Amino acid sequence: MTEYDFVSIPITRHRDGHRLADDYRLVIRERAERGWKFVQAIPFDTHSEPRFDLVFTRKGGSR
Repeated sequence: MTEYDFVSIPITRHRDGHRLADDYRLVIRERAERGWKFVQAIPFDTHSEPRFDLVFTRKGGSR
């Protein structure tokens, strides 16, 4: 069985554009160390509470 994990990273709006609240690269590295594989980043930048959802997967049972 495949497990999925989702991590939301808030986006803050500024006059000169958008900024992520956390460094997505660090989040991906930390998850990889725990056996998760990065699959995709889904932007919700036009949402009322803008964010990026990072999607991770791994085979079930590996902790």
